[in-house]
Amino acid sequence: MKFLFAFLMFVLVLPVQAQRSCGTMELYATSVQNTPQLEQNRLLIESQIRDWITLHGQDGSRAVITIPVVVHVVYNASGENISDSQVQSQIDVLNEDYARLNADASQTPAAFQGVAANCEIQFCLAQRDPNNQPTNGITRTPTTAVTFPLGGAVKHAATGGKNAWPNDKYLNIWVCNLANPVIGFATLPATSSPDEDGVVIVYKHFGRTGNVQGPYNKGRTATHEVGHWLNLLHTWGDDENSSDPCAGTDQVNDTPNQSGPNFGCPALTTNSCGNGGDMFMNFMDYTDDNCMNIFTAGQKNRMLATLNGIRSSIPFSLGCQTPPIVQECDTLNNIVGGDGLVYYLSNEIVPTDTGFFTGTNSRGDLAFADKHFVAEPSTVDAIRFDFAYAFAASGSSSLRVAVWDDSGVSPLGSPGVLIGEALISYDQIINNVDNFSFTDVIIPGSPIVTGNFYVGFFTSDIPEDTMAVYSNQIDSVNVNSAWLKNDSEQWFEFSAAETFESPISLAIRPIVCGTVQIEEVQNQPLLVYPNPTQGIFQVVFPDKNASHSWQVFSMDGRLIRSGSVSTNSLQLDVSEAPAGIYLIRDFDGTQVKTMRFSIIH
Repeated sequence: MKFLFAFLMFVLVLPVQAQRSCGTMELYATSVQNTPQLEQNRLLIESQIRDWITLHGQDGSRAVITIPVVVHVVYNASGENISDSQVQSQIDVLNEDYARLNADASQTPAAFQGVAANCEIQFCLAQRDPNNQPTNGITRTPTTAVTFPLGGAVKHAATGGKNAWPNDKYLNIWVCNLANPVIGFATLPATSSPDEDGVVIVYKHFGRTGNVQGPYNKGRTATHEVGHWLNLLHTWGDDENSSDPCAGTDQVNDTPNQSGPNFGCPALTTNSCGNGGDMFMNFMDYTDDNCMNIFTAGQKNRMLATLNGIRSSIPFSLGCQTPPIVQECDTLNNIVGGDGLVYYLSNEIVPTDTGFFTGTNSRGDLAFADKHFVAEPSTVDAIRFDFAYAFAASGSSSLRVAVWDDSGVSPLGSPGVLIGEALISYDQIINNVDNFSFTDVIIPGSPIVTGNFYVGFFTSDIPEDTMAVYSNQIDSVNVNSAWLKNDSEQWFEFSAAETFESPISLAIRPIVCGTVQIEEVQNQPLLVYPNPTQGIFQVVFPDKNASHSWQVFSMDGRLIRSGSVSTNSLQLDVSEAPAGIYLIRDFDGTQVKTMRFSIIH
């Protein structure tokens, strides 16, 4: 890592803002000092990249990968609070540069036109946030910090910044006032904690319109730093201060070797290592924005290998898709009033207990639920209730609605772990009842369910609060699905002797929006390579000192293979499995870690 520290010395003596200064490698050098294991991580990633390129480097056109972006604008002065249009202009630049649709692509010298590449990578401002709510992909955070240094300060609310969104689903870009001379920096894959992974750009060099300043006013600072985030290195290999500045490499064969960064707009005859001419116009050099115009085929392969390896969760993110609109989704079974029984006003079912849930809840019941089933992984985006009556003790009363899995053990398969919940005001429910309309309650995070699950609500602990929901007696159409949680925290079906001995279903229906991929946060992602694979691949576990129980699943939840190992690596052969997307899950005794991979034949 000698060249990294030489690079650090180099950037510190640059004239303020006179020349481009990227802090990525300086940040990496500091990270390695604090966590030496990062060097080994990087070697594993480089091996994975080489394997992927060997298998797929000559593939033809591929499906375009779209990366969801969230831009965190952190500002002190008003000029730092850049406009939405300035943010959008940066997304436009990224999409042009990574697709080779940039207007200045024609300025690439003829000698390099043959290796210029459409990277088949695009970017969008996120359309849904981590809670599955609509967003424009921009957050705005005022701060007392005048400038932010190189590092993680801008990435944490506790230090005046903004917390990251999950890095396995979003590219986080922070825009702020950076301390000179650095105008941008990024985290190379697997070199930071998930909450600090992403890109940071100074506000006046972000985008190409609004509050931008030359010579970095064309949005290429972000193009450069996102390249680092996708595992590209500087074209000169960061060896400019070594004894042989032409010995380094950026691990890409079609970028000519050069002895150091180029600045400004060099002459075409620039030739630093007898290479026939520096590719100074490459986005990973240091030239001015209006002189940058090319990614190469080799750089493209390196980025795609990263998106099929260490950052393989990003292509599966739903961040670029707008959240499902309740009216566009299906409920499991239509809600109908049926016999019009309002079982919470129980006099129609058990006359001796008339009014037990009309506000006093004399039986002390804790919750009510309705059982449902889906065959494939699905999201519960909302719950639709057909309320018959509601009364609130005060204007602040709220009903707590819930989604449970079926992991209950008494009885087996009863409502178990609470996997989603939301609050809705009684006032909203009362208004809907008065207008004879359903009440749809959006569930933040859209919990994922497969097989049996339950939706319902918790009873109020305010004596006067009253709730009534329509139900259907069992018949040829409706099945018993209603459950009650009593004051001893036991769940019972409504057909059980402990409740009403009356099988009914409730007018409470989940709104599920399509089959989804299995979404799990990867706090410490496994290394899986090659990925995609023809069936034989390597798995490297983050914790080399633990025993690992592993399982391979298809995306419809079928167990393909399982086992255990006490080493930190494993070779698997699942070549008999059909082509498709799979999930490998590892449990080391304390944490569950997952990674997706693809099988191709």
